[in-house]
Amino acid sequence: MGLFGNFGEKSKKFSDLWKYTEDFEIVEEEKTNGKLKKTARYKGTWTILREVSSRTFFKLWFAAVVAFGLIGLYAATLLQNHTASGLYTVMVPLMAGLFPCLYLGMGALALPFRGKPMRRDQYMHSFIRMSRSCMAILVCVFLAELAVLIYRVIEKDWMYLSGDWKFTAFGIILITAAAAIIFTLRSIEITEKENRDS
Repeated sequence: MGLFGNFGEKSKKFSDLWKYTEDFEIVEEEKTNGKLKKTARYKGTWTILREVSSRTFFKLWFAAVVAFGLIGLYAATLLQNHTASGLYTVMVPLMAGLFPCLYLGMGALALPFRGKPMRRDQYMHSFIRMSRSCMAILVCVFLAELAVLIYRVIEKDWMYLSGDWKFTAFGIILITAAAAIIFTLRSIEITEKENRDS
């Protein structure tokens, strides 16, 4: 073992740097000038859409459009002025939901709109990332709405102003949109295909 550890073995870390290394291999190619060029070649299984049809692409576009609409509405929800907008118990879950919104947008941009086969990392960064982000957004919005309800019960404040109605309506729409994206993505059938290039 060396001074700072064994550099011959790959360290097992839970990060994107090491997650998908087993799916790639280093290949040496000789260039025209005689130099060797090292490139990474994908050797893992391909994830493909089971059915490449207009219906499948409609589902993909629907999920992407609803995702960006959800992100816009989430930003509008944060800017709403309502009775409980100054409470930490309401704002902390909503602020925490900004991170899943960011990942939801990244996942929507990575969807296979052209129907091309996806590597394992591409599948995880599109379908799985969007599903998990929607689940997190759903939980954050639900906790914020629940915190408002608990506040009203404790304070016995049942007077609803226009901002309160908007906040409640936005919360219901956000929960519905997040659930719609999850169900839409789960309805798209995918399968795996062996990589014959490896």
